[in-house]
Amino acid sequence: MTDNLDIQVKLPQELSAEDMRVWTSLRASNPALYSPYFHVDFTRLMGELRKDARVAIAYDKGMPVCFLPFQGNGFSRPLGAPMSDYHGFIEAPDSGINHFQFMKSAGIGALHYSALVGEPTDMNAFHQEAYPLCLIDLSDSVDAWRNSRSKSYKRSLKSNRRRIRRTEEEFGPRRFEYKSRNVEAYEQLMAWKKERFAETGLYDVLSSDWTSGLLRTLWERKDGLRCDMHVLYFGDQMAALDMGMTDGETFHSWMVAYNPEFHALSPGTQLLEDMIDKAPELGYRLIDLGAGMDSYKSAYAVEGHVARSGFVPVAGAAGTLSKLYGAAEKFGEKSLKGIPGKLRRRYTQVADCDASVSGRAKAMFDAVRSGGSR
Repeated sequence: MTDNLDIQVKLPQELSAEDMRVWTSLRASNPALYSPYFHVDFTRLMGELRKDARVAIAYDKGMPVCFLPFQGNGFSRPLGAPMSDYHGFIEAPDSGINHFQFMKSAGIGALHYSALVGEPTDMNAFHQEAYPLCLIDLSDSVDAWRNSRSKSYKRSLKSNRRRIRRTEEEFGPRRFEYKSRNVEAYEQLMAWKKERFAETGLYDVLSSDWTSGLLRTLWERKDGLRCDMHVLYFGDQMAALDMGMTDGETFHSWMVAYNPEFHALSPGTQLLEDMIDKAPELGYRLIDLGAGMDSYKSAYAVEGHVARSGFVPVAGAAGTLSKLYGAAEKFGEKSLKGIPGKLRRRYTQVADCDASVSGRAKAMFDAVRSGGSR
């Protein structure tokens, strides 16, 4: 169902009241779109921060039936990348839309995505990797969720209790500051994140004005779509911080950092487990740790729920180049130990964050010098 649709591309600030009403209704009708990233205000805020922010819209007899927020011309990325942990089509579960034709009619040459959710079956041929979602569903109760967990999680919970006892023996009672408005804590979180980027060699996505502006703007909001920041103290020392985007019901853990001096006490896990306990008071029915199985996340992964990465070569020069690069990358993943894929992922991050040629060149030179691992 695309031939009879009217496809338009708008700036986020050009969305009409009716567009936004239908967007909100479609999101509510589709369980895959629970994340705050699919809130219409996220797209509107990105429109204020990025000049290349766009929304492709499919209209059926004047009524919008599908939205795709994206950025870039020709080579396109989901809007907000690399800060958008999830992305996809804002539509009803059974829309029946031909997404390839939709993107072609919207003038998208190629779409590169890293965490597409939902099940648009006509996109299956373009997926390259799948990552499990790590969701903590507390809609029944905290006890019900914990009782449903695996033996490995329950063993890790016992280990956490032992670390709590050790912490309190050494530093006294722990202190939690939920929905903190502490500027010093916010700046410490950003500093620890930047230190971590430097230590690991990963690209510092916070180095761009628009990425840091996105976080600050959402954190300074007190209601609606916003960021909540939660802080754990050992004595008078900050031990861990977790700042996440929330629409009031779902908390998406976004920026997490901890004091490296307390590494052995796993302060991040201590904070998370207390957040789970306090979720009903905080208003959260769902705590989302994002996609992937990094470190502590594996204990919270949910079977059958995934986000997918890949790229769609749609049309024109961008589509052709994407096909050629995809073939070269597939060959290189075997012969060059995955370096082409690493460099592609690195470059897309750099390109999304830094519009300057010199900034992109320097970042990519550092990545090539490290064999694509950075």
